[in-house]
Amino acid sequence: MRILATVSAALKRLFGDTAQQAADATAVIQRRRVFTGLSLARTFVLGFLQHPAASDEELAQMAGQCGAAVTPQAIDQRHTPKLVAFLQRLFRGGVQEVVGSDRALAPILERFARVVVLDSTTIQLPDSQKDEFAGCGGRCGFGAAAMKLQVELDLRSGALAHVEIESGRDTDNATRRQHARHGKGALRITDLGYFNVAVFATAVLAGEHFLSRLQFGTGVLRPTGESLDLLPWLGSQPGRFIDQPILLSKGQPLACRLIAWRLPAEQANRRRQKLRQDHRDKWGKEPSAERLAWCDWTILVTSVPADLLAANEAAVLYRARWQVELLFKRWKSQDLVAVLSGATEVRQMVRVWSRLLAALVQHWLVLASVWGDPTKSLSKACEAIRGFVGRVAAGLDRVTELARAIADLARSLAKTCGRNRRSKPGTFELLNDPDLLEYSLT
Repeated sequence: MRILATVSAALKRLFGDTAQQAADATAVIQRRRVFTGLSLARTFVLGFLQHPAASDEELAQMAGQCGAAVTPQAIDQRHTPKLVAFLQRLFRGGVQEVVGSDRALAPILERFARVVVLDSTTIQLPDSQKDEFAGCGGRCGFGAAAMKLQVELDLRSGALAHVEIESGRDTDNATRRQHARHGKGALRITDLGYFNVAVFATAVLAGEHFLSRLQFGTGVLRPTGESLDLLPWLGSQPGRFIDQPILLSKGQPLACRLIAWRLPAEQANRRRQKLRQDHRDKWGKEPSAERLAWCDWTILVTSVPADLLAANEAAVLYRARWQVELLFKRWKSQDLVAVLSGATEVRQMVRVWSRLLAALVQHWLVLASVWGDPTKSLSKACEAIRGFVGRVAAGLDRVTELARAIADLARSLAKTCGRNRRSKPGTFELLNDPDLLEYSLT
C-alpha cells in the first residue's frame, strides 16, 4: 500500500532534515560529542512513544538504540531551555507533514473533496510559559499558561490536515482556522464553538460545504423570509427526521438545510442536567425554559444539498466528528501529553513537546496499519505500536529496514487489536451503512 511508503518517508524527514534544521536553528548541539541533532530527536520522541512516562534510564536506553550510548546522568543534563526550543520547533515542523491513508473509509466520504473535522484541545503549561501561551487565569480549569491546538482531521484519509498552535486564552470562534479554505467540494464539520453564520456564508461562496449544530438563539427564517418559531414548528413536523430548507440569521440570510430529530427522554434529561450545571457554574443561575426545551432536539444545519447527502447520512457524518475527540482522548490518557510531570518546569516542557511529537508519530503509524478497519480498536493499536518502536528506531537510517518494520507492524495489528464487542455499530460501520443509525446523537 502507498501509505507504508508515505509514512516511511515522513518519518525519515522528521528524524532527518527537519530535526537537523531544528538543531541548527536552536543551537541545541554546541559541541558534538555523543549526541547529534538527529539522535537527540529520536531519543526523546521515540523514548516517550515507547514509554509515555519514560525515566532518564529508559531514555538513555533508547539513546543507545539511536546510536548515542549515554548515561542517565547525560540525559538529565540535556534538559535545558535549548532542548525545549528544539523540540518545539521540531513539532512545528512535524505537523507540516500531511500524512494520509490511501484506504477509503466509506463511499459516503468520497462524495466530497475532503471531509475536515475542526476541533481544539487545551493543555495546561507551567506558569513560566504565560508570555508565549497565555492561559485563562484559572477559568475553565486552566491557569496562567495554556496551549490550545486547533486540529483539522480529514476523515477521508485520517490525515492531520493542519495543526495550529495557539494560546489557551484564544477562543475557538476567533481562531484563524475559521477562515481556512479546504477546496471546492470540501465539507467542514464543526461543533457549536465554531458556529458563525458569516464564516459559513464565506465557505459557501468558495464552493465549500459546512455541517454544524444550530446554536441556540440563532435567527431562523422560512425560505420566504418569514420568521420561524422554531420549537413549536419542529413539534408539528411529521417523520423521524425533519429535513427542511431554511434561511439562517435575520441580518444576512443564508440559505441552507435544517435537519432535526427528537431525542429519547432519558438522553434529553441528561442534556438538561448538564446544561443546568453549566449555567450554575458560569453564571450562577438557571437556564431559561426555552433553552431547556431545546435539549429535546438535535438540530443540524448544512449547505450540502439533499441529493448529495440524506438526512440520516448527515447525522452519521456529524456523529463522526467524535473521531477527533477520541484522538484527543488518546493523546491525553494514553500518551500523557497534558501531564506536567518533572521536577522542574524545563523538564515539564521537554515532556510536553516530546509527547506531542510521539503522539504525531503514533498517529502516522496508526494510519499505516489499522485506519479505517471497523473491526479494530484504535486505542489498542496505539498501545501495540509501542512494542515496535525499537525496530522503527533501528530502521531510520536503513530504508528497507524501516519499510519492513512498518509492514510487519501492519500485519501484526491486522491479526490483533480487535474492537471489543458492542451492542451498537461504531462510527466506521455507520459511515458504510447509515441505515444502521438508531435515533441518538451525543
